[in-house]
Amino acid sequence: MGQQSGLGGDTAKSTADALVAWSKSVNAAGGIDGHPVEVIVKDDQNIAANAVTAVKDLITNDHVIALVGNHENGLDAAWASYASSKKVPVIGGTATGATYNTDPNFFPVSETGVNAFFGYVYATKLFGKSTYSQVVCAEFAACAQANTLATYYTKALGIKNVAGQSIAAAATSYTAQCEKLKSEGVDLVFTGTVLDVSTRFIQGCAVQGFKPAYTQSGESWKPSVAEDPTWDGQIIMSDAPLWFGDGKGTSAFLAAMQKYAPTSIINGNSTSGWYAGEVFRAAVSAGIKADGGSTVTSQTVYDGLYALGPDFDLGGSIAPVTYTKGKPAAQKLCVWYAQVTNRQLTAPKGTAPVCAPAGVSAPPLG
Repeated sequence: MGQQSGLGGDTAKSTADALVAWSKSVNAAGGIDGHPVEVIVKDDQNIAANAVTAVKDLITNDHVIALVGNHENGLDAAWASYASSKKVPVIGGTATGATYNTDPNFFPVSETGVNAFFGYVYATKLFGKSTYSQVVCAEFAACAQANTLATYYTKALGIKNVAGQSIAAAATSYTAQCEKLKSEGVDLVFTGTVLDVSTRFIQGCAVQGFKPAYTQSGESWKPSVAEDPTWDGQIIMSDAPLWFGDGKGTSAFLAAMQKYAPTSIINGNSTSGWYAGEVFRAAVSAGIKADGGSTVTSQTVYDGLYALGPDFDLGGSIAPVTYTKGKPAAQKLCVWYAQVTNRQLTAPKGTAPVCAPAGVSAPPLG
């Protein structure tokens, strides 16, 4: 369940597209330990009331045993208590809200929004820059946490930080934001908004002679961007495994997407949905072994998640994570980097996850 339409919906729906492709691939191979998988997708249009209605419908009427691979722009807090009260686990997806860091009923697979901000900031050091700042969307609730997180991670990593600013998709000019960044000597900017807005922002700053390095989320990536010279050299930070190259599990992912979702945009949302499915599969299989029964229920999934053990990384495919009953998940800070070079996506830091230096951890939350 999550955003399938509206602003950014064309890339957001890739999460569900990949989860559906995953289920078809699993079913073609006989299901999970002989159990076929059914995926039901609902569009909340990035509206909290719709999200609540969709979750209640999925749990009460469709009797789902888990909410898997959701794409939530911070709306999960609106329905988290309901899912928890019905004892239905929430597994993976594009986890932008802080709920994934604080609610024991939420089981992140890709890095949470809170954890992923480490990746945007760390790019400053990894790519030889010194001063970080950001411009983030004015439309989504999850964007509001950006400045607090940037302040925390720049301090933890010893990087100079310039206060971030909001940019609206409807704005006709970003001159004021560009001038501030230029005057402060910023040399790396995270653009936390949809790609067409980021593109207009970058082009507007270039007109003013301001040309820093930029980093953008892999969730927003579109293949057409590589053809736009505006983006040459730009850094793509992904909180889920890369969707190209020779990383672990990538070939199976790409084969399934080509066969079952050939028209879908492939990006960080896609791998977020795919690996949410893979962790669900691992949990169900482990739960069946633990329970010794033939019927798969939500309790089977819970038992399996807890049985996966500490620092579970799906064979090196995802960032290590520990699921403990009654406690929020504990994720290690690990992300992936791509870069646009000569109109091609490259992986200058490799296809394996890049993890935080010793002593750097996520901020404490409530």
